[in-house]
Amino acid sequence: MTIEVKQLVIKSSVSEGESNSQADEDINVDLEAFKKELLAECKQIVSESLANARER
Repeated sequence: MTIEVKQLVIKSSVSEGESNSQADEDINVDLEAFKKELLAECKQIVSESLANARER
């Protein structure tokens, strides 16, 4: 089955001012938490894969 996309529209907005600094800090905190969670999940997947490989 083939899916063809003829047009991709990306909408964004850029704003200036001090209010962005708080939003940037929140994003950085969320990003760090996401990185830690992703790393933990990857480690778990690798550990499970190694355990399964040893069992065979």
